[in-house]
Amino acid sequence: MKAIGLEVSTSSAKAIIFCPEEGVITEATRPFAKDVASGPTQDADGIVATAISVLKEVVNSAQCDVNSICAIGLSGTWHSLLLLDNKGKPLGRIKTWADLSAAPIVAPFRKDEAWVRKLYQRTGCMTHALYPVWKWIHVTQTEPELARGTSRLSSQLEYVYQTLTGDRSVSWCTASGTGLMNINSLDWDDEILKFAGIRREQLGELVEAFHTAPLLPSVAKEVGLPSGLPVTVGASDGAMNQVGIGGVTEGIMSMSVGTSGALRIAHREPKLPDKPSTWCYYLLDGKRLAGAAINGATNCVDWYLDCLSAKLQGHRDYERFTEGASRVSVERAPYFLPFLFGERCPGWQEERTGGFHGVRGTHTEFDLYYSILEGVLFNMYQCYQLLAEVGGAPQDVLMSGGILNSPLWSQMAADIFQRALLATGIANDSTVGAALTALESCGGIDSVEDYRPTVTMEFTPGDDKSRIYKRRFKTYLDLYAELKETK
Repeated sequence: MKAIGLEVSTSSAKAIIFCPEEGVITEATRPFAKDVASGPTQDADGIVATAISVLKEVVNSAQCDVNSICAIGLSGTWHSLLLLDNKGKPLGRIKTWADLSAAPIVAPFRKDEAWVRKLYQRTGCMTHALYPVWKWIHVTQTEPELARGTSRLSSQLEYVYQTLTGDRSVSWCTASGTGLMNINSLDWDDEILKFAGIRREQLGELVEAFHTAPLLPSVAKEVGLPSGLPVTVGASDGAMNQVGIGGVTEGIMSMSVGTSGALRIAHREPKLPDKPSTWCYYLLDGKRLAGAAINGATNCVDWYLDCLSAKLQGHRDYERFTEGASRVSVERAPYFLPFLFGERCPGWQEERTGGFHGVRGTHTEFDLYYSILEGVLFNMYQCYQLLAEVGGAPQDVLMSGGILNSPLWSQMAADIFQRALLATGIANDSTVGAALTALESCGGIDSVEDYRPTVTMEFTPGDDKSRIYKRRFKTYLDLYAELKETK
């Protein structure tokens, strides 16, 4: 039995046809047009149109009978907000996780440590501008007429699901990243709703990620699939990545290093430190997902290469810079704090800035490139230590994302973490996770918890640099504390 995984991300729409025996049978990816996705915002109807076009593409290119497809599984980004009118139409663009315009609204609340800790323990979410609860409060204070005209609070993924099926449910998984759902009771938190000025009827009905609704006939006809094909309500790409690496079982950590970075591990109950630093959302089947995320990863690399675009004639020459970075003296390299796009974990400072430290006239462009790779991994390792402290060290860590395109960077990660890092080699583990969720929803597999992908890569730590990295990581932590924003 086969299923389709359909994912909408920050920058593109992706679709696969998948079955456990054969893996990914066919796949298609389509980047969002520049006017559709700008990073902090997205055009809701443009996202849907791109998703439908990539779905049609993968169906038309499939070498299989579409009647053998049992369901479509959806995946999308966490922490987005879309306002809808009384007819379910968008009242503007989607605000994504990258939209931090609510930071000035959030700042005064974060000074109240008791308040922050209370909300953190109830929702698993930090008091931070990336969360939809604060995006909404920002709207109520800066655009009161828009807020008054809003009939429903939705999100990127909910809107895709609604357009495909007409249903307005939302998964516990997606909702757990809003700052509005109680991570313990798995219900909208009435106290927080009152604080934010939100009525329950403005939010979707909470359901498990395996909940489905039939594909609308008009969409089915357009893409070439049977009318009424079940479509899952959808879950976040982070959660679906965890499913795709076989990480629903406890003890398996996912490590994604793409535009941003994240570490995640499943537990049977919420896992949160007393001092807010990491996060905890809902996965599926009663499992919670403890994790940490960073804003700066490959986007820092791309920023640096784009700054050199004149010299590189507009080309991001990853190969040349990777080769140059491999010859850098690690001990003499400068340091880099990867907060060019603000900070999430562990300090949660939207307005924090990053940059180089310890730069000398003898350093070259390759030294700076190396320090960016190292700084991103130091921030990830900083988060890893916090997660291990609250929930125990994982048995395995599976790595994914753009980092796998660089053997140098991947090996650096193993050396810094001082443990073996594994990878499946699949480009889109989260899209596979969406397909697996669809398969369980239609009885194609017994449980996503049983899925174990084939490990195709392993990076093991070397002894030659462990002492150097330990010393440099300590210096990084000193710089992190010394240069911490106090706004």
